[in-house]
Amino acid sequence: MLFNSFDFAVFLPIVFLLYWFVFNRNIKIRNIFLLIVSYVFYGFWDWRFLSLIIISSVMDYFLALAISNTPDINTRKRKFLLIASLVLNLGFLGFFKYYNFFVGSFIDTFALFGKEFNYSPLNIILPVGISFYTFQSLSYTLDVYFKKMNPTTKIINFLTFVSFFPQLVAGPIERATKLLPQFDYLKVFDYHSARSGLLLITFGLFKKIMIADRIAVFVNQTYGSIADAKGISLLIAVLFFAFQLYLDFSAYSDIAIGAARIFGFKLSTNFRRPYLAYSFSNFWKRWHISLSSWFQDYIYIPLGGNRIGARRTIINVIMVFFLSGLWHGASWNFVIWGTINGLFLIVFDRIFRLEKSNGGSKRIFASLFVFASWSLSLVFFRAENFSDAILVFQNIGFSGFDKLYNFGLNAVELKFAMYLIGGIMAYELIAEKYGEKLLEQFYKTKPIVRWSLYFVLVLSIIYLGSYGSANDNSFIYFQF
Repeated sequence: MLFNSFDFAVFLPIVFLLYWFVFNRNIKIRNIFLLIVSYVFYGFWDWRFLSLIIISSVMDYFLALAISNTPDINTRKRKFLLIASLVLNLGFLGFFKYYNFFVGSFIDTFALFGKEFNYSPLNIILPVGISFYTFQSLSYTLDVYFKKMNPTTKIINFLTFVSFFPQLVAGPIERATKLLPQFDYLKVFDYHSARSGLLLITFGLFKKIMIADRIAVFVNQTYGSIADAKGISLLIAVLFFAFQLYLDFSAYSDIAIGAARIFGFKLSTNFRRPYLAYSFSNFWKRWHISLSSWFQDYIYIPLGGNRIGARRTIINVIMVFFLSGLWHGASWNFVIWGTINGLFLIVFDRIFRLEKSNGGSKRIFASLFVFASWSLSLVFFRAENFSDAILVFQNIGFSGFDKLYNFGLNAVELKFAMYLIGGIMAYELIAEKYGEKLLEQFYKTKPIVRWSLYFVLVLSIIYLGSYGSANDNSFIYFQF
């Protein structure tokens, strides 16, 4: 079920009313209700894949209990139980997401040496959100194993934690230490939380429907005909995709956080104005924060982090970004994209000390440099294959103005899209300066001011939003 669909517009109010006015007296019954509606939400896409999330979460629940009940002295059994969780979760993920990729890469490698194999790829459907809920469930058993938390004995709470519908499909990837305890107590309706949640949902829909889906028209048509889209068209498409990706994904996170908030839950912040970052390390503290911190806590630090020498630190950084790229998709383009960003961090932050540019004109230059480098790296993220990515770099430039309006947006629409991007970045500059105080001041303004903004946002979404088929308007990170 898509957040930007009519189905969700009906689903959310019904769940809200039942949650607060029917299932409002018993915490266990309320959690069972949340579990059922979360499974309905996920099964709306394809009910058959519910079995995967149920099997992995049930097994992790019992494996975590077994790990906790095993004495520390019995290290072999504890490791065996952890490995069982890793094999289960990564096995599902590996088969559904990477089987064809790994087998195809293996065969292509042998083909370089003249050894040919007959192989037909399996017709495997990638379950929506499998990368997200796998990491969320897996982090629970890891935290129990490393004694960062005690396992829960309430299976309904754990199953609901893994499948909680606002963030099930595309995050934020929540840690059990933060989200799981929130299912232990009966919540009381809070007007201020519900109000801020609704505002986040509306703002997320505005970013998605008004801006991201609009510039997606130009990006999709340009990348769909790279040979014809030379010069300035490709340059704008590269920059547009950087904004499309950010606005699309941060919109999902906003809606997820807002939806959870109206039910009394607090989810993690997933984006914090990344295009104002002044270094690459600062960028990754602002971009997809829940995934970046997951890789840091469960891979980078266990590998030794930056504590065991410069050479090993470089290897660890490259390995983390290699895996991050692979997490995003079964394609060497994603691996290249991830590795490039790892090299950016090493070369520009650790060698040229870009992180020291946090101030004055240096800050402006550094932010523009980080954004430009990131945007160019995304060519590998967006292009269908390596050849297309290279073609983009070969043809990009400042010529070809005569073809600029041949890719889905006319002159007025293209300018309007640029104004919208400029407006959202102006808002982020203000938010960067004032932070939480900006929202506090907004709520202190006169009701007519607040409600005028609400109406403008809603009417803009309805009358000026970019609408297309469901496939055109699905969230980008659904594919991961």
